[in-house]
Amino acid sequence: MEQNNEYFVISEENGILVLTMQAPGNNLMTDEFFRQYEELMTEISKKKKLKGLIIKGSARHFSVGADVGSLAERSSTESETMNGDYDFSQGHVKQKKLVTFLHDLPYPVVSVISGFCIGSGSEIAVNSHIRICEPTARVGQPESTFGILPALGGIARSVEICGLSKAIQLVFTGELIPAQEAYEIGWADIMADKKQGLKKAIDLIEWISANVSEYKPSETECYISEFLKNEGDIDL
Repeated sequence: MEQNNEYFVISEENGILVLTMQAPGNNLMTDEFFRQYEELMTEISKKKKLKGLIIKGSARHFSVGADVGSLAERSSTESETMNGDYDFSQGHVKQKKLVTFLHDLPYPVVSVISGFCIGSGSEIAVNSHIRICEPTARVGQPESTFGILPALGGIARSVEICGLSKAIQLVFTGELIPAQEAYEIGWADIMADKKQGLKKAIDLIEWISANVSEYKPSETECYISEFLKNEGDIDL
């Protein structure tokens, strides 16, 4: 299976799907990006017999996040149709479901990260079960510097994987942190050598498929620990 368009390449080999983002502007997440992303996620949701899903960027960067200008314009337009202070636009609800949906898939979802992984791009990563960082990775949630907050499940997932204090620091300072620091605070699960993240992700998924009878996202930390022991990389 292989599909190509301007924004994504998706391929399947030996039961592992690889979704490569190749949108213009270092995977700037525009309205068209999300439209095509929705189509792909709808298709992926129908596939049952998979070993895992890998998400990565095509070149230097995973994603520079949402188009802030477009986001602000859309938010202003959609706010006019809301019925109350606690109402949410249908566009936002749909986008959130498309991202948080990743965490509900019944097989490993692994984000392989190099370069920038920020904003909405970071929310895709934290809603994945596993994050593998290459040395060039810089991750963060800079939305607060634009007067907004992560709204695609990023706050809750950041708390879950980093703890409350680190998540608050990431979200409210908007700082971007390097790969090693992301690993040290628990945001990244595995560090890989330059251009070796994809191979590491494939090896991990194959190991889980061969050694785990029923995949459970809640047990991911144990799977990773055993995989690294087997690889001889436990001190990464």
